[in-house]
Amino acid sequence: MSAHAASPAALIDPGWLFMVAGIMVLSATVLIPAKDDLDQARWLRNRGLVIERERTDRLARYREYAEAVEGEAPSLVMSLAASQLHQIPADRKPIPGLTPAADAPASVFPALEPEPLTLTERRRPDSALYRWTTNERARMWLIAGGAFLVLIGLLPPGRRRG
Repeated sequence: MSAHAASPAALIDPGWLFMVAGIMVLSATVLIPAKDDLDQARWLRNRGLVIERERTDRLARYREYAEAVEGEAPSLVMSLAASQLHQIPADRKPIPGLTPAADAPASVFPALEPEPLTLTERRRPDSALYRWTTNERARMWLIAGGAFLVLIGLLPPGRRRG
């Protein structure tokens, strides 16, 4: 066996380090924007589900109110007569000390509305690698740099002279 083959330095090719670094840069350049698109789609889906849930709740409240009106529920009829027509049944008396407000809104719809919807904004990661891989111009340089590192890693090792 020659002295060149037996030395530990000859067993480890430094080109592998360039190859691994290049593959990692290229992988990050491809995977991070794909993950960002997936996160955007999930955020939009979750936002749509929240809006749908709010609309479904709103429709259920209106449906319940319409069914109560059609069924002529006694408590609803008295409430509507008091709020819409400012009338109370003959066998009842107004609450002492309560003055009827002539300018009070007579609409029942604000009470049927659910709480106002609060939608959250999408939070994006704040890192240099994220900004570089999602910026089109910087991404081009990352792809070129990663390909160059892979090329350097693929070059054959130099031969020793002498």
